[in-house]
This record gives sequence, C-alpha cells and structure tokens, in this order.
Amino acid sequence: MDRRKFLIGASAAALAPFAARAAIPANDIDWLVDQLAAHYAYLPDRHIDLAKLRALYRPQAQAARDDHAMLGVLERLLAELHDHHIELTTNNQDSPQLVPTGAEAWASFQDGRAVIEAVRPGSSLERAGAKAGDVVTTIAGIPVREAVASSAPRALSAPDPSADDYTLRVLLAGTHRARRVFAIQHASGALQQLDLPPHQPDPHVLPLTLSRIGSDIACIRVENSLGDSALVRAFDDALADVRSVPGLILDLRNTPSGGNTDVAEPILGRFVRGRPGYQRVFQPGPGRTLARDSYVRWVRERGPFQFTGSLVVLCSRWTGSMGEGMTIGLDAMKRATIVGTRMAGLCGATERFALPNTDIGVQFPTERLYHLDGTPREKFVPPVLVDLERETSEDPILTHGIAILRKGRP
Repeated sequence: MDRRKFLIGASAAALAPFAARAAIPANDIDWLVDQLAAHYAYLPDRHIDLAKLRALYRPQAQAARDDHAMLGVLERLLAELHDHHIELTTNNQDSPQLVPTGAEAWASFQDGRAVIEAVRPGSSLERAGAKAGDVVTTIAGIPVREAVASSAPRALSAPDPSADDYTLRVLLAGTHRARRVFAIQHASGALQQLDLPPHQPDPHVLPLTLSRIGSDIACIRVENSLGDSALVRAFDDALADVRSVPGLILDLRNTPSGGNTDVAEPILGRFVRGRPGYQRVFQPGPGRTLARDSYVRWVRERGPFQFTGSLVVLCSRWTGSMGEGMTIGLDAMKRATIVGTRMAGLCGATERFALPNTDIGVQFPTERLYHLDGTPREKFVPPVLVDLERETSEDPILTHGIAILRKGRP
C-alpha cells in the first residue's frame, strides 16, 4: 500500500519556467530544514548537522531543471536523516523503494558483515533461495562496504552505525524501475549472484485472510490494509466466523505500510473490556518531559461481542507503524502473547507537510510513541523472540504461535 503519488514525465515546455525560478526550489530546501528543526521529534537521535545539510542541498535545488530533478534532491536530503518513517508523498520510477513496504530483505551490519536478518515471505528474493543469516558481499558489483559508503549520509555530526544499516536496506530494496543486482554468501560458504526485478506489490490481495489450524485455532492475517476502512467490516465478519475457537492468531506480519487509528482501534476494541490505554504519545518541545507532558491513547470495547479466548499476535520486520502500535498495545493491555522478530522500528507518528513553492508533500514523525511501560515503540522486543537464523521449520514464527496456544498460555 504505497501512499505516494507517481510523478509523470515533465514536458519540455515545463522545464524552462522551472529553471527560471531557480530560487523557488532552493527556498523550499530552507523551509524544509526549518520544519525539521522545529518539528522532527527524533532529530536529537540522528546526529545531523542542519547547517551542513542546508549547505549541501540548497545548491542542488538551485541546479534542478525540472520536477524530477527536484524530487531527487529532496529524496537525497531526507535520506540524510536515515529514518525509514520519513517519506515524500510523490515518487517516480527512479525513486527508492520505501522500507519496509518495498523491501524484500531486512539487513544490518554485524561484526563488519552485511547480514540478512529476514527475507520477505513469498518475495522474489525468497524464491531465489536467500535465507536469514546470508551475508551480502557486493551490490551492483561493488563491495558492500564501498557501496554503502558512497550512498551514506554526508551531513552527520558524529558517526552513526544506524545510518549504515539504513543505507544498506535502501540499496537492497532498490528503485521502482531498476533491477536489483547483488551477491550473497550462504552459510555453506557458497556464493550466489542475484539479478532480481523491482519489488511489485500484489494488487489483488484482500484486506485479510482467514484460516483454521485444526479445530482449536483460527488465524486472521491482515494483508497490509490498516489504512483501509473496509478492513473493519472484514475483520468483524471473520471474527464472527471463529468466535467459538479457544485460540486465535492475529497475524500482523504483512502490515509494512502502517495505517491509521480509525481502522486499528476498532479492531483492538474487539479484544478488550472497558476503555484501556494501549500506547503513550509525546510531542517533544522546549521544557516538555515525557512524565509530565505525554498522554495515553485508549481504545473502547466494541461489540457485538468481545473475543475472550487466548490470543497470539505474530510480528516481523514487515510489521510497521500502526501494526507496531497494535502489537505493543495488545502487549501493554496484557491481552496477547507477542511472537516474532523485532518489528520495522518505524519511529513515532507522522505528520504531512507541503513544501510552499513546489507543493511536494513530505511526512515525518512529529510525536514519539511508547509502550505503556515506557519502552519506545521502535525499541520493542517481542516477549517470544524468534531467531530466524536458527529455526528450521517452514514458518517458525507461526509454529511458535501455535505451540503457545496449544500449551494453554494466555
């Protein structure tokens, strides 16, 4: 569910007026940097020199000859913040895929090696034979460290390993047009060259799927539809079909694009009584503190009935944003056992801004989000943490979830 608008080719007639107004896109750079300074909730964590950021990208905006060139400047500027929850609301075929929405591998540097932690189920990368634990050795024929260094942020005020991890994942995700060419080394030591098409979402997926696992367990899997109001009705219908099962699995492993509270909170309301809180919200600012100035988002119970059986929630690196909020909420309300890997770790709640001259939209986090126990949402670790490198079953996260329900744990 890519919420960005696709930017079509600019006509030759449009180029001259854009070039004649070179100061206007440059002014948008100044405006954007000012908004980040004033409103970006995670700026202190990013180690970015804003003066250097402005100095790097203002001349590039002045030199941009059309909307496509300006889009590339903005994409490079925002990548400096190495935050997967920052995005433009416009893209083109040369734009980087969003992570995790358009990513097929989740990777990070471990002991100097670029390790694939997880492979997206059903993806072309999985079909090619890649597995968790494989090591990326080259990207587009370039040693992986060199490839990452050439695309890494240039406005850092201090070294930040998370910036390298971010850049690695973006390079592996590729763009909307170009093939992804990289090499991996398997645990056996064998090297494999990969040449894969750009990731394409399945346009025919339903809001959810419902399945039964024997007579005692049902599984409702949300299919990247937490921003689709039709999901609430579909969820209600599915829950009515399985209301009598003693164990239910809520599979949130395919929610990389997040969603909104208008969809998520009614679903949470089918599992609770009363009006419990499920996550804490804090908007940083001068003199503001988490203890004094944050507030709790709550969810109201919703009928026609509440599911009261045992509940397991499955999560993965493709559980993003609102999916992460639902997961930590059900954990905080002590309503479910959470099983899986760490999630996408998307920071905070985003707000949309429109650049005043070029009118390109940008979304970035303006609020920090927390588990009720004070853990930042992006740092949450599932109580039942599954190590995909060590597991041998076809779907180890689901296997653990089933085992928990059949042992009778809440």
